[in-house]
Amino acid sequence: MASDERFVFPSLVEGYMKGLGERFTPELKQQLKSAGLDVAKLPPAIPVHEMERYMDLISSHAWPTATREEQMRLLGLSAIRGWQSGLLGSATSAMLRVLGPRRTLTRLDRAFSTTNNFNKATTQFVDDKEALITVNDVQDRPTYWVGIFQAGLEILGLDGVVTIDAQQAPSATFRVKWK
Repeated sequence: MASDERFVFPSLVEGYMKGLGERFTPELKQQLKSAGLDVAKLPPAIPVHEMERYMDLISSHAWPTATREEQMRLLGLSAIRGWQSGLLGSATSAMLRVLGPRRTLTRLDRAFSTTNNFNKATTQFVDDKEALITVNDVQDRPTYWVGIFQAGLEILGLDGVVTIDAQQAPSATFRVKWK
């Protein structure tokens, strides 16, 4: 898919706002508005190249002393925590806990389709408590996806570890292990 056909949906920005809580300050809202994103009037879709700038702005504001990699991980974690705090996210999270990790991980494409029109994932199970998940486009932000999958483990009530197993731009493969 050409980059001018890739879009992020407002639900992602809403997840950041909820997940960051007090870190999503009026100052940050003004910075985003000056950069072209009015969070009070979110558009129906945001071009991915613009969203990448907004992600950098949000994460550097929220965690100014952290490395870029850690900022991205924390942003991914916050996005899912914010999503989970909403009505739909809360209900879906309860259902995912019932389904368990195997069935949840095979349904990632459905989850991704609520935030953008381009991310796809494939899951290969290594054993009962370990999976390799390949995401087709990590936008040069693999640690963001580490945070996404760490939050997923939280939703499932599992203690685990997420690492970057391999990266071949634009995709990356993540190793997710849980107890």
